[in-house]
Amino acid sequence: MVKKLEVKELNIENLPAVMALQDKIFANLQQDEKHFILKRSVEDFMKALDGKNVHMFGIFDGSKLVAQSMFEFPQNGQKRELAEFASDVNYNDLVIYKATLVDLDYRGKGLMQELLRQREEKAKSFGKKTAISQIAIDNPASWVNALKSGMSIRKVDKDPFDGTKVLYMQKDFYKPLLPARAENSFSMYLGKNIHKEIPALFNKMHYLAEAGYYGTRFIGNENKIVWEKGEKQNDLNLFRSFSRFANGQGKTIHR
Repeated sequence: MVKKLEVKELNIENLPAVMALQDKIFANLQQDEKHFILKRSVEDFMKALDGKNVHMFGIFDGSKLVAQSMFEFPQNGQKRELAEFASDVNYNDLVIYKATLVDLDYRGKGLMQELLRQREEKAKSFGKKTAISQIAIDNPASWVNALKSGMSIRKVDKDPFDGTKVLYMQKDFYKPLLPARAENSFSMYLGKNIHKEIPALFNKMHYLAEAGYYGTRFIGNENKIVWEKGEKQNDLNLFRSFSRFANGQGKTIHR
């Protein structure tokens, strides 16, 4: 991070700045970007800023809010959000990562990574054990940053409520990621223009996730995601069928 930038936990006094940042970002989105970022109401942000179950961090450049991130600490007994995912994890042990917004003038400075780090530290201090998030596949900046922070792609599907193509991501804080086993892992090239590759990538990711593979690592210098077999899965014949399924630059390589 740039030294002059400062991370703070936000409260209701920051509501005008939170709304202004969201308005600026949405005013500069391309038309095809607006469908995968949820524009939140004043009421949504007021709930997040009350500091009970929903929380927000912000990054400031002096007095100017330049990035913000929302996350929730659900409690047992509440209606379960993302009920279609991670249902085996005690609801009280979860932290749900929600939207992160970064001012366009401050992108490329590692702000999203810093907010992910801050959320994880806060979650651990509250006794949370697992982070989950649902991210639109059309938003690669968010899911690539999530991979870099140690989250993995566990499920690839359509949102049951609006049909958006999404990745379900998870990080178990106290289960370290083990080295990939060469005999049972794959690396998936994301293409020269990731946005054009999104439809094909969704199909390939869905295929692998359905077969029990997790997208576990992003290799930046090669622009690839490593996929590994989940703990309770074993299907060494998947490589042959998936290699036939993949084609062009998106072809998966057996490592």
